[in-house]
Amino acid sequence: MAAIALIVEPGSTPSSLTATLDMIAIARRSPQASACRIDLLSSSGGSIPLGSAVSVQTQPLPDTLDAYAAVILPGFFAEDCESLYGQLRSRWQPVIARLRALCPETLVAASCYGTFVLAESGRLDGRRATTTWWMQAAFRRRYPQVELDGTRALVDGGNVVTAGAMTAHNDLTLHVLRRLYGAAPARNTAAIMLVDGARTSQRPFMTLQRSFADPLVQRAADWMMRHHATDLSPPDLAGELHVSYRTLHRRFTHEAGMPPLAYLQTLRVETAKELLESTRMSFEQIVEAVGYSDPPAFRRLFRRIAGLSPAQYRQRFKFGSAPP
Repeated sequence: MAAIALIVEPGSTPSSLTATLDMIAIARRSPQASACRIDLLSSSGGSIPLGSAVSVQTQPLPDTLDAYAAVILPGFFAEDCESLYGQLRSRWQPVIARLRALCPETLVAASCYGTFVLAESGRLDGRRATTTWWMQAAFRRRYPQVELDGTRALVDGGNVVTAGAMTAHNDLTLHVLRRLYGAAPARNTAAIMLVDGARTSQRPFMTLQRSFADPLVQRAADWMMRHHATDLSPPDLAGELHVSYRTLHRRFTHEAGMPPLAYLQTLRVETAKELLESTRMSFEQIVEAVGYSDPPAFRRLFRRIAGLSPAQYRQRFKFGSAPP
């Protein structure tokens, strides 16, 4: 079987679709992948709007996807968790039903919010996976049976492959090509499109969640944002908020996906990242500015959270001409 199903529904990200179509068109130049065919499928068939200016023509979703060598689910747009879950309950239900009935040996790949569709089908149960980094806490709460590592850009879980946010879909498509047709077509495609497939982590791109539905958690986060450079212990924070630390820890961990102390540490790293990008401050000056007194300890913390050393981060993300 040489056919790949690319499933599209209203709101799917145009970049994911066009990148996949381009990559497969290029891969077909290689003898190993010359017979590859890609079908764009949707629940309704016909023209599917992807945004105000983009639409694609699709075939109706067949009763079974077993004829395909691989099924690819792109990301799609959702404003928040409520919008995402609403789409899972409505427009993605026919796809989820097909995935549940799909032959277990079929390769299925998903990126960004498409990973939620794959998880809804149960095909990720007991498997390693990743998802878009800003939704990893919600993903973990909704699918506790999935072995989630939301920091990874791509995870190969056997017959299920998942990728993180937006452009990680490029890495996903390259990986599917590699799995189906071998290294040569994938390597040639990557070379032509200048996609190296070497990105392994979402950590350098991750930013900290700042808005929370729980009022107590929001107050705690706001307080830490204002006082992150001060010497603060979690019990001190609980005292400032007039709650027990046990209550704060429980509610904060549930809402933010990490305890308050981890949030504070990540907030300090976020501030350091901004200073590394936009100023010429020395690392020692930045350490002092974010409330640390031990540069080696903060360097270790920075690498653990950001996935790069401070020097590597500055080299990769600094502005072309940083002000003094």
